[in-house]
Amino acid sequence: MKQTELTLPGSRDKSRRVLTTYWDGGGNVPPQRALARELIRRGHDVHVLTHNSLAKAVASDGATFHALETAPQWDGSQPHAPGAESEYIVDGVAGSATFTADFLALHDALRPDISVIDVMLVKTIGSVAQRGLPYITLNHLAWNLEGAATKLLGDLAKVHTGSGFFELLDRAPAVLATTYPEFGTAKHVAPNVHFVGPIREPVTTSPWPRRFPDRPFVLVSLSSVFQEQQGTLQKVCEALAPLPLEVLVTTGRGISPDSLPISGGLEARQFIPHDAVLPYVDLVIGHGGLGTAMFSAAAGVPILVLPNGRDQNDNAKRLEALGIGRELSCDCPAQLIVGAVAEMLADQALRHRCGSFANKVHRFGELGRAADLVVGYPEVARTA
Repeated sequence: MKQTELTLPGSRDKSRRVLTTYWDGGGNVPPQRALARELIRRGHDVHVLTHNSLAKAVASDGATFHALETAPQWDGSQPHAPGAESEYIVDGVAGSATFTADFLALHDALRPDISVIDVMLVKTIGSVAQRGLPYITLNHLAWNLEGAATKLLGDLAKVHTGSGFFELLDRAPAVLATTYPEFGTAKHVAPNVHFVGPIREPVTTSPWPRRFPDRPFVLVSLSSVFQEQQGTLQKVCEALAPLPLEVLVTTGRGISPDSLPISGGLEARQFIPHDAVLPYVDLVIGHGGLGTAMFSAAAGVPILVLPNGRDQNDNAKRLEALGIGRELSCDCPAQLIVGAVAEMLADQALRHRCGSFANKVHRFGELGRAADLVVGYPEVARTA
């Protein structure tokens, strides 16, 4: 896909007030936080409207946190009833009149030079566009025209804005697509769409301290937030424990490492930056979240996907189509997981395909370019 080349003279020099808004949805948060940190490093004034569960994270980035005054709160790490998250996405995120009202009220108070709005806040995007306010959309989903997740957002966009999901994006002054084009199915995109990859700061750490350097090394990560994955994670741990492997399990905010059956070559941590360990990993077992999938692919590591829902089945199919991953049902028997792990670790052709893919992409995305696009408004809109 052809990318629009931008020349933004002075965009690094003039201090801008930037208002970003997103929800506590897990994989959508890291690229938005990385963007905020980069803008702050450049001397810009960054404000964030989001859920209270992210207040400490926003403050640690150096941005100014603003609480939602009327919209219902959501904490992605807390257990919830089956279907509650889907219901919240429909009513509390994509179609939320109160989230939209809170954003517009804060915008009126701050008068930012530019706003960066999470793509899933479709009603908010529609209202901002209708008022002619300066904004950029951040799309953290694969550009998958046939995907179940984008179809749901398309239906919601029709209801709340009168436009389809991709029509809404096509009309945005600019779209930061924090994904790789290859993870989507679109052959062409509008010129206002800029693929900047999975933007984040490169991690510089000492070599990962291997406990069993003579064994294959497997990373297990089934989401950073609660997605009813406890049973699947326990099954994976029980399946891998008897095998001659070194296994690192990261549980995320939603599950305590102490709750897992850890034995054999397994070790569990709540959080380890995946970029710090991926250079040493032979296989990733993940849930199909786009962040984990892109980080693994960009490091040249094959991934076995056990989707939980959301857009994860769509992402799993793309990994299989690209020849760099394999999908199993999260309900599959443990023996199928054991067999898939053995086959993937022994598959040299798979490893070669993964290496070839990694050589074609920016492992850490293009964070500097993403920041240039934000602070380059309105030049970016005129160029697009």
